[in-house]
Amino acid sequence: MKYILKQRSHQTFGCGSYPCKDTRSRDGKIYLPIDDAHFALYSDNNGKDWQKLPFDEGRQTDRFIQLQDGTFYALSFDNIAHDAIRSFDQENIPYVAGIYRANSMEDVCAGAVSSSFTQIHIPKLSMGYGDSNNSHTGCISNGLIQLANGDILATMYGQTKDDTTLCPYFQEHGGYDFYLYRSWCILSKDGGNTFSFLSTIADVQTYPIPDVNAEGYCEPDCIEIEPGHIVCVIRTGGHEIYSPLYCTHSYDSGKTWEAPYQICSWGVLPKLFTMADGTLVCVSGHIHTMLLFSPDKGRTWSEPHIIEPCDGKWDKSPSGYNTAFESSPGEITIVFDDPKEGIQEGAPEGQLRRIYARTYSVQRED
Repeated sequence: MKYILKQRSHQTFGCGSYPCKDTRSRDGKIYLPIDDAHFALYSDNNGKDWQKLPFDEGRQTDRFIQLQDGTFYALSFDNIAHDAIRSFDQENIPYVAGIYRANSMEDVCAGAVSSSFTQIHIPKLSMGYGDSNNSHTGCISNGLIQLANGDILATMYGQTKDDTTLCPYFQEHGGYDFYLYRSWCILSKDGGNTFSFLSTIADVQTYPIPDVNAEGYCEPDCIEIEPGHIVCVIRTGGHEIYSPLYCTHSYDSGKTWEAPYQICSWGVLPKLFTMADGTLVCVSGHIHTMLLFSPDKGRTWSEPHIIEPCDGKWDKSPSGYNTAFESSPGEITIVFDDPKEGIQEGAPEGQLRRIYARTYSVQRED
């Protein structure tokens, strides 16, 4: 299978990073706060045109999904009880998630968001470390979807007491014990008020990763292709090690998962969406911002289509945390960051990345 991409437009929005926390409504509105910047991007025509909105420094940001009832829903990224835990050796470590709701897209943009909290039992949850020597007790990933039956499914990653595989890279370069991540999912059957553990998506004890310096199965995103059939794409690499993206499938609404298989040799924070013709698309990056295409519901995938080449160490590379969507039938818009312009301008460290939006027409050749 082959896909041909032709660039239709290009826009530049200034300094910023991590343009991935997109909230979209079914009527074509998109709200996208930009990290390391004091603005958000907003479109009311599915990304064909954008305007910059001011964004108050220090305001918390979340990526909301629109539920079937028209309201908007988000979950916190971190375990908000982490800093309150006194003993990480205790048998049961609590996980507390923040629940955020807004009545409309206008409320999301204005920050008119209600907050509540729920405790989720994650079996054998353990304290672990991230790739910047940060301690944590689990994270809720970007895979947050409402299933066709109305249930809400969220993907998570972290470490449990069963995760015993160490990453040599962090022992050598960071001086700390990094146990490889696993990914799992949780389910709410009451509209997102409470959640229960559903299943493990992938762990390295069950499905070893050939690269010993991989981070493990993390940052899973998922999409329901048809009722009960969920496709999940998972990161395994990061820092200065480039390990593959993997894909796995569930055919029973997330209760069980097939063995994961490699679909690309690099990538962080994969994000999935479908085009009007049924093509499944994954956007990712860090080495080279890129798109992957699947014509058969995620079973097989194209070679990566490089949107913008850039391969450098973390401070001189794209973040890989992008947003992409079908802005009109047969056209994809991708919002991404890239440091090359900032490097040429001699910008200070931490201000190298610039935010760009590009639109491409997509044509498949069999």
